[in-house]
Amino acid sequence: MENIRKAQASDLASIQELARDTINACYRSFLGDEGVDWFINSGESDKEVEKQLSNCVVLESNNQIQGYCAFENDFVHILMVSPNIQRSGFGAALLKHVENEMSTLGHQHYRLETFKGNEQAIQFYLKNGWSIDREETDEEFGFVRVYLSKNA
Repeated sequence: MENIRKAQASDLASIQELARDTINACYRSFLGDEGVDWFINSGESDKEVEKQLSNCVVLESNNQIQGYCAFENDFVHILMVSPNIQRSGFGAALLKHVENEMSTLGHQHYRLETFKGNEQAIQFYLKNGWSIDREETDEEFGFVRVYLSKNA
C-alpha cells in the first residue's frame, strides 16, 4: 500500500539514494555516461535533492521511499520513481497528488520541463494529460529541453 506525504529532513538520504539510482538507470540514454557519472559522482545530484527538500513529497510503499516529487507553485521541478517499480502506477499516483496540491494552492495551469531524449518521461506525461508546449536548446549545455503543461 502506498502513502504520499510531505518529505521530512530525515528522508534526505533515502531521497538522494533514490535519485542517484534513478539517474544512473534512466538518464544515460540522453545525458550520456560521462554526464551521468559526473552528475552523481560530483555530488550535484545530492545537492539538487537537498535544495528542493522543502518542496518535496515522497511516495512510500512497504515503508520505503519509492518515489518523490519536488514542486513549487505551478511548476514540477522533478518527479522520480524507483526504476524497479516504474510502469506500475506509482508515478501516476504521485503526479496526481502533486497536481491536486497545486490546484489547492490556486493554480489552474501546471508546468514542467524535461530533456528531449527522455522519451520515457515525455510519454508518461502525455499519457497523464500533459501537452508539449515547445522545445528549446539550452545554449549552456547543448541539451534540448521540452516544456510541457496541463490545465487543471
